[in-house]
Amino acid sequence: MGEAELFEGWEWWLEDAYLVHSPDEPEPWFKPKYLKQTEEDEPLLTTEQEIALMNEQVQSTEGFDIDFGMFRCLFSYHPVDFNAKEFVEEPETNVDLLNRLCHKSLDDYNQENNTEYEFVKPLYANFHMSAGVMFLITFQAMDPADDDNLTKEFQARVHYSFFDESNFVFCRPKSPVQQVSTDEDSLVSIDEDSVVSTDEDSVGDAEKDPEKPRLE
Repeated sequence: MGEAELFEGWEWWLEDAYLVHSPDEPEPWFKPKYLKQTEEDEPLLTTEQEIALMNEQVQSTEGFDIDFGMFRCLFSYHPVDFNAKEFVEEPETNVDLLNRLCHKSLDDYNQENNTEYEFVKPLYANFHMSAGVMFLITFQAMDPADDDNLTKEFQARVHYSFFDESNFVFCRPKSPVQQVSTDEDSLVSIDEDSVVSTDEDSVGDAEKDPEKPRLE
């Protein structure tokens, strides 16, 4: 089997979250605003428990629904700030890019399923770096044939490339069973068998800021 065949379809692979920074580090590091958990908040999880909890949420929701406010550690998965500009050039903001990605994803879904859903707006999105950016977007759409004008939530997985053609991996209605557990008992019951190793071989280096894409 050649290398191309070995990695064919890799955009479908669900990547585990890896640790970038933890409160245990002696040197200070930049803490994003979305990390709101402090040492005074309960439950106070160890770094190993946070790694296990993060990957539990990644696996259970395929990375779409992560409660970042529960963590003190910085991981490879991040929420998209709609008002920031790290993925676009001014005067655009990230939400402009998400709008385009959602439109294209929903168009593909409509063609494949003979439907006519119309895009409404993005709700939230997560991302991680992966030879570009892997976006995990949750957005609203509506069926114009629905007299009640009810919106429906969709999920889109898009591998966005700064220099090559982007890959619209899938678009689907969001399953109602995808929920992130916030039950305190389930958080503190993470045992050692479920902890992901944090040795030097398994912990990734801090991610570099992505280059801004060239807009067409």
